[in-house]
Amino acid sequence: MLVCAGCSDALEELSTPVYHYGKFDLSVEEHQSLWRYMDFSKFVAMLTQGGLYFTRAANFTDPFEAAAGIASREIIWNEHYLRFFKDAIVTPPLGYPPVKKLDSEIEEDAARLLQQLKFAYALARNSLVSCWHTNDVESEAQWQIYCSSGAPGLAIRTNIDRLWRATKNETGVKIGKIQYMDFKRHFASGDERIFCKRSSLAHEREVRAVLPNDRKAPADGRLVTCNLNDLIEEVIVSPYSPPWFRNVVQETIDKFGYKLCVGKSEISETPFY
Repeated sequence: MLVCAGCSDALEELSTPVYHYGKFDLSVEEHQSLWRYMDFSKFVAMLTQGGLYFTRAANFTDPFEAAAGIASREIIWNEHYLRFFKDAIVTPPLGYPPVKKLDSEIEEDAARLLQQLKFAYALARNSLVSCWHTNDVESEAQWQIYCSSGAPGLAIRTNIDRLWRATKNETGVKIGKIQYMDFKRHFASGDERIFCKRSSLAHEREVRAVLPNDRKAPADGRLVTCNLNDLIEEVIVSPYSPPWFRNVVQETIDKFGYKLCVGKSEISETPFY
């Protein structure tokens, strides 16, 4: 049954909630820990520039960034919006005269509106993005992905509140958790598709900060300067890096004049049996 709120008492049980319209819950608790795993060169670049670099979403390796769905289901998406536009064209607002158009004209107008809609939604691929991993503890999988065995890598730890404060002066900034979707069954929401990714990437547990890009001349990236001492709670050295690397990280931080705590990875702890 599909009922409005006034008839909801008629339902004995709601088996599967389906929201055809509406927004995702992108919210994250302000004290939720965030992690950014990186190699040493990117960390030095961050210290040198004094801020966070936001990358244009279209430049990421995932071809599904800001996608509506998979190409084999595009015809379903198109047909839905074509029906919507045709109904809108032939149904004038109350008090206006009936629309007198040939079927061919209605088809043409609906097709034009569909292309305009798709173009507008595709602009989400120009959004500027800073990606983070959400977790209360370290992730060994993230270490393996971003700082492979023997590579000099590290992670910076912060939280949602600190990230908000670092970006609060940016117009139009949004921070939210990624919605992992099965694109064989669902389509990404138009306005929020920059926060939608394939369910096969759910291990990333991503939270991202998103900034609007220039529509006419989108940049490939942009630096957002901020106080790194306030943003970064702790720097954790990769458990797979050589023993001397921790001193190098601390000396580099000191040379740039930052007051950042450098910690040891809990994954490098020695077990007993």
